[in-house]
Amino acid sequence: MKLRNILLAGVAVTGLITTSCNDYLDVDSPSVFDYDYVYSTTYDMNLALNGVYSKLMSPYSSLLVNNLILNSDIDFATNTGDSYGSGNTKRFDSTAESSDASNLWKQGYNGIEYCNMFINGVEKSPLYDEDDEDIMQMLGEGYCIRAILYHEMVWYFGDIPYSRVPATKAENVVFPVVDRHTILDDMIADLEAIAPKMKPTAELSDGVERIGQELAYALIARLSLTAGGYTLEADKSNPKSVGTMKRPDNYLDYYKKAEKYAKMVMDMGSHSLGKPYYQVFVDECNYKVDNNDDPIFEIPFAKDNTGNIGYIHGPKINNNESKSELSWGYTSGSVKLHGLAPYLFDKEDIRRQYLFGTWNYTYKGEPEFENNAYLLYNCKWSKLWATTGLGNTTAGNTGINYPYMRYADVLLMYAEAANEVNNGPTAEAKNALRQVRERAFRTSPNSADKVDAYIAQATSKEEFLKAVLDERKFEFAGENMRWKDLVRNNIYGQELYYTYLRNSVIADNKQSSSDLYMDELCQHDGLGDYFYQNDIMSGTAYYRIVTDTVLPTFPNTQIKFIDVFKLWEACNVNDVDKKVYDKSLDLYTKHRSDDGVPSGEVCYSLLGYIYRDRNTEEEYISNGLKTGIMTNDYTVLSGTPTSFPPVRYILPYPSAAIRDGAGAYVNYYGY
Repeated sequence: MKLRNILLAGVAVTGLITTSCNDYLDVDSPSVFDYDYVYSTTYDMNLALNGVYSKLMSPYSSLLVNNLILNSDIDFATNTGDSYGSGNTKRFDSTAESSDASNLWKQGYNGIEYCNMFINGVEKSPLYDEDDEDIMQMLGEGYCIRAILYHEMVWYFGDIPYSRVPATKAENVVFPVVDRHTILDDMIADLEAIAPKMKPTAELSDGVERIGQELAYALIARLSLTAGGYTLEADKSNPKSVGTMKRPDNYLDYYKKAEKYAKMVMDMGSHSLGKPYYQVFVDECNYKVDNNDDPIFEIPFAKDNTGNIGYIHGPKINNNESKSELSWGYTSGSVKLHGLAPYLFDKEDIRRQYLFGTWNYTYKGEPEFENNAYLLYNCKWSKLWATTGLGNTTAGNTGINYPYMRYADVLLMYAEAANEVNNGPTAEAKNALRQVRERAFRTSPNSADKVDAYIAQATSKEEFLKAVLDERKFEFAGENMRWKDLVRNNIYGQELYYTYLRNSVIADNKQSSSDLYMDELCQHDGLGDYFYQNDIMSGTAYYRIVTDTVLPTFPNTQIKFIDVFKLWEACNVNDVDKKVYDKSLDLYTKHRSDDGVPSGEVCYSLLGYIYRDRNTEEEYISNGLKTGIMTNDYTVLSGTPTSFPPVRYILPYPSAAIRDGAGAYVNYYGY
């Protein structure tokens, strides 16, 4: 493991592409983080800051990039159980005993405590000088990491215990619960004060593996959109209520701030979308860092020591006695995307071709078509994309960086904020959207229609917002953003309803050619009438096993892969094609069993919000109350809902936190 001082004064990044450093596992000695320690050298400060970065890694190794990506129309996990359990957070079916909620609480507050100690130590140091650019840079990094962690905590828990000082400096170690907007306001104010004193990425010796000025400005924009958007507010007078979706009266002030700071990043001119979409992630899998392209800040994991990016992503590689015959070892492939999500993408969108995986590998390295119509592998990252494997017994600890902030996000945040502030799209907002969409259709023969004409038709505020949110859906699949975007715009319940319908209509089509919701669903998705009956690849899929083929969307020519004939298109395979694509498999046959009962995956994957009773086939939307039996706490659907109840995406405080709080912490939202 390499260890070196980071943030050497006056050292700039000299090349655009550098090798990933991943230095942040070699961190502080215990003395550097004594509560009353006063940093006497910048070397000590730097060691302690490495420790802060190491705490940021913990939740982004698995929790926030897998376990806690809540279900939506793009990110998905199935479930067949018809009763509540403590660990089903993705379907809004959790309890105070949830291990995911408990782990996020522990990791989040542990990281915040490290930030508080570091910030306190720097500000009390005799070296503290607001004119010292190196000290201000390190302090800014501490502020940014604290803001990142608090931002995640308020998303998942709402109003939370809050402290800006180390535990030993606090008057009471049981921190008071504070309104989420107060916390977000404080974080924004911190960053607005420190960001001008931070260094641009080009002046950091580790580039985007360290937090620079661009990330600070972009983070202000992200926090501001969260603060100005809708959130689920608890009904303090009725703990059994799921709560109400609200946004602050001064929400427009936050959108103005988001517009301002996103534009500041754009005006710096230090980032672009020059690389092909897939190359951004393939480079991360190969430990290549580009400091002036899409990534603005990558959480820097250490190869062989930390991180599960690329192990939980990409095709699953099975193992035999904890090894495979591939030099890339084995993977879990546990991060999944919705099996019908590809139909929401334009068929010429390069992101669709790259994102979705339909096969796994045996431990011998042979590809196997995976007949899972509900879920597809998220191939945004994979250990297989590395030109050299880490060894046939390796699993996690991939060291692949995670892009916490990308320039594409800044562009789309700007477009969304400017549209809201100006009550419709401006020319600059359209250009920001155009840059993201152009990259996705750069190789399309119809790029003018797919980009310029597509954006031109979104003339109203509502149409342009939909175009921006759709683009975010396509762009950030698997990056834990979609459900937050939907919550912020108060359309999460609506989109979960249609997500449920996509699987439901396929289950019904197997039994009958008519479906109550078919027209409505196709209209919502912008597809032709009866698309889900006639136009999806609902018959036999033909495929072949291919090797030694250069294909950018499957960037590994050293192993075999599966090529599906006209993937995700309804088509008739002629006899000539059948000789080439010599294997076949039926898809979408599992949504309803042969005895006529819809599958558990169709019925219960969204149990905490909407479900179908497998016996009666009556459909229900939840009002958010937890119940052991599915009766009076639900409203039976009768036709199309005109409004949707809020989604209980907020997690409960862990039972241990409630116990330790000695009465200070209470769960609401029906928990």
